[in-house]
Amino acid sequence: MKILRVEEIIYGVDDIPAATKFYEDWGLELTSRGAQGTDFALPSGQIIRVRGAADSTLPATAESGSTLRETIWGVDNQASLDEIGAVLGRDREVTRGADGILHARDAHGFAIGFQIAAPKVIPESPAPSRRNRPFEAARQVRPRRLGHVVYFVTAGKQIEGSDFYTERLGFRVSDRAKDMGDFLRAPGSCDHHNLGLFWFQDKARFGHVAFEVGSFDEVMIGGKHMQRAGWKASNKPGRHIIGSNIFWNFQNPAGGNSEYFYDMDIMDDDWKPRIWENFPGLAHWVTE
Repeated sequence: MKILRVEEIIYGVDDIPAATKFYEDWGLELTSRGAQGTDFALPSGQIIRVRGAADSTLPATAESGSTLRETIWGVDNQASLDEIGAVLGRDREVTRGADGILHARDAHGFAIGFQIAAPKVIPESPAPSRRNRPFEAARQVRPRRLGHVVYFVTAGKQIEGSDFYTERLGFRVSDRAKDMGDFLRAPGSCDHHNLGLFWFQDKARFGHVAFEVGSFDEVMIGGKHMQRAGWKASNKPGRHIIGSNIFWNFQNPAGGNSEYFYDMDIMDDDWKPRIWENFPGLAHWVTE
């Protein structure tokens, strides 16, 4: 089986207009607005869905208030989808919706789904010559794709939770900090991580979802735009030590945080996972 990427993120929120406004300011394309909520699409073909917290079609959650209700993973083909259903069905309930999406829960109780991925090619734009061309800043950035999702988990199930993804679903550990958490990449991805499972808070809850932009400038331009629009940053921009990506996170009324990121480490099967006794720190640098 080959899981390629996060395909969809589905929120259950208390305030649909606020969550919708956040993602419009974030730079996503609004593709649907209706009584149930709103949908957004990225150039990669990945989807963000915003629904009311009381929507009976959403998976239940132990969290209160607005939060991520389900992460849908994209797989390469029908054979992989069927294999995942069989593997997970050995010891947990797996259902298949009318749309063909498989639904289950991971070892921590978070709702997960699986569907055949529908990737779109994002054209690469060559860097223009800077000769006689002053830098022109965009008014608003347009994130290219969804990169990863992070959950906080309970310390007592840290290994069981990671083993669920590595042994059942083929994820690979890129880095493990024994006092902090695991950074996992999907079997069909070369990103340093598509999934973070962080146990240092010893509490199960949604953490953040991350969106890749096209440059360091876009991280800064996007963040400054969000601040001007009235949204609150949850940290200062910097460059992570683990994963190496430039980052800037903002509090999201849909739940957790949303992150702009750029220039993450790329790994293949020659990479040897690093096991850290102690977390090496959040960042090489952060802005003052």
